[in-house]
Amino acid sequence: MTYQVLIVDDEEIVCRGLTRFVKWSNYGFQVAGTASDGEEALSLLKKTHIDVVFMDIRMPGMTGLELLKILRKEYPAVKAVILSGYSDFSYAQEAIRNGASDYLTKPVVLKDIEVLLERLRGEFAIRQKESQIHTNRLEALLLSSAKGYSQIDSDRYDLPNLKQWYGFSMILKNKELCQQDIDLKKQQMRNQLTSLIPSAIFLDDEIFSLFVLLPWDSDSSFDSLTSLLEQLCSGLEEWFCGASSRKFGLEKIHEGWEEARRARHYHRAGTRDSIILYQNIEQLFSAGSQSLQDILPEIFRRLTNPETRINAIPLLEEAMHSLLDQSPSLTQYQTACISFLIELNSYLKDLRLNEEELHTQLNSTLSHILLARSHKSSADSMTSYIEWLISLLNRSDEQTLSKDVIREIQLFICQHYAENISLNFLAEQFYLHPNYLSRLFKEKTGHNFIEYLTEVRMEKVKELLLSSDKIIIEICDMAGYDNPRYFSKVFKQYTGMTPREYRDSLPQKSPEKI
Repeated sequence: MTYQVLIVDDEEIVCRGLTRFVKWSNYGFQVAGTASDGEEALSLLKKTHIDVVFMDIRMPGMTGLELLKILRKEYPAVKAVILSGYSDFSYAQEAIRNGASDYLTKPVVLKDIEVLLERLRGEFAIRQKESQIHTNRLEALLLSSAKGYSQIDSDRYDLPNLKQWYGFSMILKNKELCQQDIDLKKQQMRNQLTSLIPSAIFLDDEIFSLFVLLPWDSDSSFDSLTSLLEQLCSGLEEWFCGASSRKFGLEKIHEGWEEARRARHYHRAGTRDSIILYQNIEQLFSAGSQSLQDILPEIFRRLTNPETRINAIPLLEEAMHSLLDQSPSLTQYQTACISFLIELNSYLKDLRLNEEELHTQLNSTLSHILLARSHKSSADSMTSYIEWLISLLNRSDEQTLSKDVIREIQLFICQHYAENISLNFLAEQFYLHPNYLSRLFKEKTGHNFIEYLTEVRMEKVKELLLSSDKIIIEICDMAGYDNPRYFSKVFKQYTGMTPREYRDSLPQKSPEKI
């Protein structure tokens, strides 16, 4: 990262000399601009990102001390360095008290600037690391709340003040991308959305997807923003997207996440080409249809496992009877059925089935439901569709159905190896029975789950031992182990050496910290 410098001095020779003769780039800095007085400096600050300001104390009009006080109030992240003559030492002391990072005496010695730049670079690195830690913790907290695992506690944590916002869920259409390309696509979309809404908050909720909180205080319709996104975000056609209804406060983050994902499911099911807004499909999710929505993951889990596939039918029939016990009107009953089938169809996209055949059968089933004259006829259409789907899955090559989900699980492990991952956790995440996942993973990778996770972790440890000077106990924690003795034992079994012996065997190693 290159840090931006602004030089403020009424002597042009000072500005030109500092710009020309200081080796800024050697220390990760570059001069973004120069100004002859405080007013010009403030004008540049409004238009350009600046990290460090070098400023003279004595200038016509606004003094350096006055400019410093404005910086401290309006640009607290900017570091200020005072340039002063020996006779201005008392001013320099006052400048330090007012938040200046340092001061240099005139005539400026280049070596002093280089020493200062080295120190500032270190301070920026520490600040950036602390900021990243804070961001990671915030994202983890918000993501946990979005998924419904925890409740937002605004009084306990320093959380963003989102008065009015929309949830925006997006998932990549192409599941054949490698990890590097996935990360690149996500970063490109982050950059584009941030350029439109700088205060957007991004949560990396799944391997191929993002969930974004979009502050939107404008009185204009949210449809105008989605239209703008479709026009200005290049590559948006590579994503399935859905937006929640308007939310007030972070306490509604789980609700916004659920709505945005449901809208995204409808986009993914092929019902429309543009971004789906939850407000346009909200009527499909009445309170009475919840019994059907609740069983969706389990239905999908059973369908993907050849051993439990046929058991999807009685589970669906039980949920349909439960819905019927609530005495819905025929229209409400049909709406719940249609909502269920469209969402199920979005799940089925992961199985790489024949999309044309799937879409044709779905449309035919939806038509039968809409034309049904009784609750029973609607329920029969639902059962017939699941029976047809089971037949399709049985005819499909299991190799085709399973290879993609195993690849996604491998990607997930590579991303989350430092966390407490278990086979049961992965089975829940990917809607598979643990026993079936265990057999499938061994069959497709040649390793059982524990062997694969250990291999991923150990390769990361070897990389850290080679490329970093972190102490071994830190690497132990970074690799997902909370017991250093067990960690060393596993590493020795994997490499034949302890972590210390392995590091000592490396060429051009740096001395290890104890």
